[in-house]
Amino acid sequence: MWSRIGAAVLFLWLALGGSGPAAAQDVESFFRGKQLEILVGNAAGGGYDLYSRVLARHIGRHVPGNPGVVVKNVPGAGGLKLANDLYATTPKDGTSFGIFDRGVVIEPLLDNSGARFDATKFSAIGSIGKQVATCAAWYQAPVKTIQQALEQELVIGGTGPSATTTYPTLLNAVIKTKFKIVSGYEGSGDIMLALERGEVQGVCLSWPTLKSIKGDWVRDKKLVPLVQISLVSDPELAGVPLVQDIAKSDAARDMLQFFFAPNEFGRPYFAPPGVPADRLAALRRGFDATMKDPAFLADAEKSRMDVDPMTGEAMQALLQRIYAAPPAVIKGVADAMAVFRTGGK
Repeated sequence: MWSRIGAAVLFLWLALGGSGPAAAQDVESFFRGKQLEILVGNAAGGGYDLYSRVLARHIGRHVPGNPGVVVKNVPGAGGLKLANDLYATTPKDGTSFGIFDRGVVIEPLLDNSGARFDATKFSAIGSIGKQVATCAAWYQAPVKTIQQALEQELVIGGTGPSATTTYPTLLNAVIKTKFKIVSGYEGSGDIMLALERGEVQGVCLSWPTLKSIKGDWVRDKKLVPLVQISLVSDPELAGVPLVQDIAKSDAARDMLQFFFAPNEFGRPYFAPPGVPADRLAALRRGFDATMKDPAFLADAEKSRMDVDPMTGEAMQALLQRIYAAPPAVIKGVADAMAVFRTGGK
């Protein structure tokens, strides 16, 4: 009788998710035979897409159970669509995580009614690398320096609320550049075509993205970097001024530092809120191991990718710091973005 009762109690304990070696095995059992989806909030052909496809070729070996991995593009509003989907509708079981423009994480702070999420509640997985961004001019454009961009118009191509549009918007508001933003392109690849066709004269993107998708243009100096959008100078951009050095006041520098803080996790991957802790830990450690995998690093080098990873835990801490920015700084940036969203009205 007691043996039957003991067996029943043990069955109930396991059914309720008891801890111990059997529960630890559950993570491996869960992922075995599954397919991980890496969702990309941008069109195919851009930097986020390239980095994700390289990641997808390797991360499955480092997640317990060795799941298959597939990349799915979910473009829309510069990554805002995917951020909303991850927050509200994407399965929270650990089988999906995604990447969207790093600047999207602060959109809820900037009174963007289309941003329906709290970024601090996302389950941060990890980042492939910090980013130094730049606004660069096409070599045939009349503007060749940031000082000239303060004095005459440069037509900048952009997508939705991503770095391609928000960066030049803030620079117009804070340091008084004269960028004219033409948005509506689906992805950075389309902006590159627009540059070749002469539809636009410049673009604001991360420097690693430009190197990875248009390495020949960088090599042949068809793109002229005007400014470094970073807290620390990139040796490859020696002589190109840092944006904070152009700012005329402490208030302006504070706004720039807040807005560009997401560059610290330049290639950020997030899972939905509420992923079970053991599965989230497995994804994070699998991501970290991938960043050290010689096969991944060789693949990344072949694709001209910069790898300077950040853990999911460090990403989560950075998000908390960003969201704790002084209200006056956030309001200043929000006012600048409001002008962009209303078309200057």
